[in-house]
Amino acid sequence: MTATAVVVFLHILAASTWLGAALWTPGDVRRTLAAGRPHADLLSARALPAIWLDVWAGVATFLTGAVLTWLDDYGRPPAWLMVGMLAVLLRLALAALVLLPAWKAVGSAVARGDLAAAARPAKRMGMYSGIGHLLWVVALAAMVLKF
Repeated sequence: MTATAVVVFLHILAASTWLGAALWTPGDVRRTLAAGRPHADLLSARALPAIWLDVWAGVATFLTGAVLTWLDDYGRPPAWLMVGMLAVLLRLALAALVLLPAWKAVGSAVARGDLAAAARPAKRMGMYSGIGHLLWVVALAAMVLKF
């Protein structure tokens, strides 16, 4: 097994984990908030690990993709690769700038016992999820179609 094959495997594993890591989290947050206490008290134990797995799987996807670019010795990367890498970086930026702050607002409101105040940032989490998964599909399409 070559080094490239190992990195391809790790890249696919990271990307697959990334897709599924927080796929259900925004819906789970909204449903749990609607169910009220005591369900909301357990929300952090489910949501926070999924969000961090989302972030770290995204970082692993980007890094393994960068290593593959280096191993394949592209020189100047082709357009499809640049589109894919840009989509990955945008999705990571959304995680840092939208998802994590929205989750912190939800978690803070739940800790205070103000479940109504958690509804708005929970909607932002859903917005991030939709945009984030669209970017994930763009990155995947760029890698597969190689336009």
